[in-house]
Amino acid sequence: MLDIRHLSVSYAGDRPALSDFSLHMERGEVVALVGESGSGKTTAVRTVLGLLPPGGTVEGGRVTFEGHSLLGLSHKEWGRLRGKELSMIFQDSGAMLNPIRTVGSQFREYIRAHSVLSRQEAAELSGQMLARMGLPNPESILASYPFQLSGGQRQRVGIAMAMTFQPRLLLADEPTSALDVTTQAQIVRQLLELRDTYHTAVLLVTHNLAVAAYMADHIVVMRGGRITDQGDREHLLRSEEPYTRQLLRAVPDLGGARYV
Repeated sequence: MLDIRHLSVSYAGDRPALSDFSLHMERGEVVALVGESGSGKTTAVRTVLGLLPPGGTVEGGRVTFEGHSLLGLSHKEWGRLRGKELSMIFQDSGAMLNPIRTVGSQFREYIRAHSVLSRQEAAELSGQMLARMGLPNPESILASYPFQLSGGQRQRVGIAMAMTFQPRLLLADEPTSALDVTTQAQIVRQLLELRDTYHTAVLLVTHNLAVAAYMADHIVVMRGGRITDQGDREHLLRSEEPYTRQLLRAVPDLGGARYV
């Protein structure tokens, strides 16, 4: 479904932020990119969605989705893909929402931008999506402003918006790092339920190897813009690669037991 071959990306002529990066994903698969800040994880995801910041340039390689190249698409072509075929959840979904507009008005606008639904139909669909995310009193959430919601509620709103059109690929950039551990666990379970329900593939960016080990079918370890190790959970637990071992040692333990 998603195929990335030898991708290299740089910013404003600096050393490559991503070098010779390759990745293959099938539908319904969860792949996690793990590594420290600056390792190139977010650059990889933003390249897939065509959202590199100013100065970001693809120096080489190719990215294909369902057999079609994603590099060099026009604004109109991206408009047909984003939101329906490809969706993204950000680290803090509240940051992507306009603070002076209600959640409901923004959710309706998002739905109508990608469909021919009426205002009333969009309002009904937004309420249904929030209910599916386990949010009580969807009407109250829709009438609220982003700052009136908790971090967990804002993340669920972001996930609800991203999943409205049942995309084939969901890109999740540190979706739990701004949350407390209890809410993190709830969001992780919710993402896995969405994968099981809609057979949506998930490309997850995280610095938390424990989250990656719990969620992912395949884990890619990155450092300095390059892949240093990859495999399933069992492979990484047995890996002798020094940086992988360093990440494993960084996972907190409880009573002498490490839960990864």
